[in-house]
Amino acid sequence: MLTAVYTRVSTGVQAAEGHSLAVQREQCIHYALALGASQADIRVYEEAGASGEDMDRPALLALLDEARRGTIARVIIKHPDRLSRNVADKAMIVRELQQCGVELHFVDVPNWDQSDEAVLLFHIISSIAEYELRQIRRRTLSGKLRAAKGGQYMPTGIDPYGYRYENGKLVIVDSEAAVVRMMYRWYAYEQLSLRAIAKRLDALGVPTKTRLSKNWSHATVGHILANPMYTGTWYFNRRTTRKALRLARRVPGLKRSNRRIVVGWRQPSDWICIPVPRIVDSDLAEAVNARRRSRARARTAKAKRHLLGGYLTCSICHQTWYSAASDNGKGTTQRWYRRPPEAVKQTPRCPYRCKRVPAAAIEQVVWRELVHRIMKSQVWDDVWAHLSGSAILGDDSGAADDLRLMAEQLATIEAAKGRLATLYAYGDLDMNTYTVRKREAEIRWHALREQVCRRCIAKRTEAMERKAEREKIEAWLLADGDVDPGERRAWVEAVIDRVELDARGESVHLTVRSRFEL
Repeated sequence: MLTAVYTRVSTGVQAAEGHSLAVQREQCIHYALALGASQADIRVYEEAGASGEDMDRPALLALLDEARRGTIARVIIKHPDRLSRNVADKAMIVRELQQCGVELHFVDVPNWDQSDEAVLLFHIISSIAEYELRQIRRRTLSGKLRAAKGGQYMPTGIDPYGYRYENGKLVIVDSEAAVVRMMYRWYAYEQLSLRAIAKRLDALGVPTKTRLSKNWSHATVGHILANPMYTGTWYFNRRTTRKALRLARRVPGLKRSNRRIVVGWRQPSDWICIPVPRIVDSDLAEAVNARRRSRARARTAKAKRHLLGGYLTCSICHQTWYSAASDNGKGTTQRWYRRPPEAVKQTPRCPYRCKRVPAAAIEQVVWRELVHRIMKSQVWDDVWAHLSGSAILGDDSGAADDLRLMAEQLATIEAAKGRLATLYAYGDLDMNTYTVRKREAEIRWHALREQVCRRCIAKRTEAMERKAEREKIEAWLLADGDVDPGERRAWVEAVIDRVELDARGESVHLTVRSRFEL
């Protein structure tokens, strides 16, 4: 059976932060040999320039394929964030490996699955790694916003159909622009549907933009008809997006995609308008928009996620409450927790008629209670003790060694000054020699003392910065809207045994039972 070593870097910058492929590979192989693996049975899977938020990584997919074939006994990775920076993806990979009977080892977090506390520590470290990724995204987006406000078009992975990105600007591709105008006329004047337009383009042999697909899709046609870029205005910072959901298992013949889907729209005041060359005139565009408005349908599909699904129980009858959601017909979704249904003639198991409670209010209270408990626990302190030596917060062991060495040098200078005084007292040194040597020793002492003071101030400043960073992360965890539902669910599964609900009176009383003592 093989021992797999997985290494990953996103960019070349990480080499300077101790995350280079060579460093990861060396530490993981040393760890594998310590576990008893032979050099011949170690197989290295390396990922250079792969983002930790993506699941579509060739080396990772190859490793998972080998694990499903049963040829891998264990997988060794330097740190959990090398596996993935997304908590949901990481949990999916871990579950996949466990189902294949593969042992998972992290060099920086040994014995991560040996106790409930260790599993919680693993989830917290993973969440902070995702927080760090979000900070990087925020800084990157700030740079893009500044450039867009300056009138610069931000290129995408594939140029828009009808255009070509050239020398920092969009220029019209005449052959593709003619196709765009045909699509607009077919939709507005011939009343063709999106699918009919796609079929006509295929029949005419019109190539797609990437030419990876031979056929046009109705979704692509609809996107072109709805895009204001073709009327001369490109909007930046208009939509909020997320990556499309990925499959837990690899399906043969199915191509994976890194595409993003729209999940919301920002306020118009936040949009940034950038003029681009026009392809479609105003009259034709208005005719298309008029038909689109007439066919518009309200889309009220909402993600119905419940943080406490399967964990909420009645404190009186001990039944597990169900999660439910309903559309109110106005484009919003109401989520509830409700007691299990009972037959009409069945004797009620619970004498109280507490039928349902709003989900959002219950989840907010339980999440904040969970975070407060974790922050007051030894596990939270262990997390920061672990991170104090990581690339996230920096390593202060070097500063401590420097201060220790400086203190020893100060003591040596003091001893030298004492020896000079003794030699002068016994007449072994004349007055001039003694004065010169004493002054040289005092100059060295004061210079070294100044260095010590500077290092101490720097260390105190760094400690204050770490405290501020910890408070910032704690505030982020307590902000209900900022933490991904998948992350919160992972924490609930790691810590909570059940949440007991007592809804007999006007108010609802909750009791959170932990799986272990925090």
